[in-house]
Amino acid sequence: MKNICIVIDSLIGGGAERVVLTLAKKMVQLGNRVDIITLLHNTNDYPSDLDVTENLNIHHLTTPTIVTKFYNRVLHLKILKQNDKIREKYTKKLLNKITSLNLDFDLFISNLLFSDVICTQANLPNLYCCIHSLISGELKDPNESKTLFYPSYPIRYLGFVKKIYKNQQLITVSLSVKDDLLALGIAPKSVQAIYNPFNFEFIHRQADAYLPNEQDYIIHLGRFVSVKRHDILLKAYKESNVSQKLLLLGKGKTQYVNKIRKLAINLGLQESVIFVGFNPNPYPYTKHAKALILSSDVEGLSMVLIEALILKTPIVSTNCFTGPSAGPSEILVDELKPFLSPVGDVSALADNIKKMVNQPIKITDKYSKRFDDSDIVQQYLLLANRKLC
Repeated sequence: MKNICIVIDSLIGGGAERVVLTLAKKMVQLGNRVDIITLLHNTNDYPSDLDVTENLNIHHLTTPTIVTKFYNRVLHLKILKQNDKIREKYTKKLLNKITSLNLDFDLFISNLLFSDVICTQANLPNLYCCIHSLISGELKDPNESKTLFYPSYPIRYLGFVKKIYKNQQLITVSLSVKDDLLALGIAPKSVQAIYNPFNFEFIHRQADAYLPNEQDYIIHLGRFVSVKRHDILLKAYKESNVSQKLLLLGKGKTQYVNKIRKLAINLGLQESVIFVGFNPNPYPYTKHAKALILSSDVEGLSMVLIEALILKTPIVSTNCFTGPSAGPSEILVDELKPFLSPVGDVSALADNIKKMVNQPIKITDKYSKRFDDSDIVQQYLLLANRKLC
């Protein structure tokens, strides 16, 4: 049995959070102990069916009554500004929690930048920082609040991550993320790509949990942020002239969501575009969709694409990232490859939507089996055997 400690900012809805929960559950099923430590929140947006037992525990360093989303943004900016007091505060909290657990951990896995900062400063043994998205994506499309505080944010951010990840052991969730960080001049001690784990049984069970009220639709799953290019999606949907409704699942800033609502109205799509909002269990929507559409400018390894393949749902996607390898092109292979559209190309995306809806490609297990959590978790457990002496 291995003792694994996973550190993450919070368990508020997002791809990295789902990865951590899936990874933890499978590790425990295989006879290991896992402790998840969240630095900022104890809020969990996901139905994880994770029973807290002696072999699986979730620990929270901060209560939600203290931490707000606004505080999170300010906190991250302070970290970026290299605020020593903030770092020292959370590093001390983390080390105290680890000490109180009285366990000899074989492996530490850090997720997301804030956790990476604290874990590297804590100098944890056999630490691997997991990079979940393209670093270049943050440089191209930083959060508006970040550029408001720091007009030079992209330059500052790149210098910051170079410093944090120098001589560290890194895991990336795709080859594209690995290629991206090396191309930016980041110099880790080691870096390897391990795909995100997917619990096929859980996904199928969740997909049968309810039946969506809507029928005969295509779907987009993702946060309402500009890099997801909802504007391109709506324009392509209109140009495709398909009869199916377009369902948008996800959450985001009210200002941005209203902007996309206004665009839908301007395009005359107010009756056919449905804003569903965030749903902690979107799998039934994915399962029953005629197709899932991804319109992003940048993606690392899109979880929603893989989940769609697991549920046998056809996919149309932009061919995000132009490096030696690309996230969606690692997923959409063989007969699915023609349904990769150039980034920002409304007409190409529209044509592929129309083709996939009218003549859908049959999705088989060959497209998804390499993402099975049993195989992926074994790659993580091998890292636990490399514990530093």
